[in-house]
Amino acid sequence: MSSLTNRYGSPKRRFSKRTRATLILVFLGLGILAALYLAISTHSTVQFKDNSFEVLSPTSTTAVVDISKEAGDTVQCEVRAMNESYAIVGWKTLVVGPTEGNGITTQRFDVRLRTESLATTAGIEECRILKTS
Repeated sequence: MSSLTNRYGSPKRRFSKRTRATLILVFLGLGILAALYLAISTHSTVQFKDNSFEVLSPTSTTAVVDISKEAGDTVQCEVRAMNESYAIVGWKTLVVGPTEGNGITTQRFDVRLRTESLATTAGIEECRILKTS
């Protein structure tokens, strides 16, 4: 045995079953706490709704959208126009800053988009919170 130990080194020591179980429970608990922290700390929400759109010409489209957010939050929304093949032919970034008051506020926006070709639909792709109050 000593010649094998000299050649390959001593065998690795493994954790006991109790130590492994304790480590697993600690990491599982830390994961749950991290998930709870993220769920609680991101309390602000933003909701958006497409109301209507109008194709003005092959190079211009408007989208009417509603954005609901906490009054003190700043949000960024991506508004897009698509053609009949669902390819994006126009895009605009809309930044909505804080408003007066408290609680959730809803605002309506008429967004004009320049398009590369004739659009068949327009609306909000996504919204995200940039800064909370």
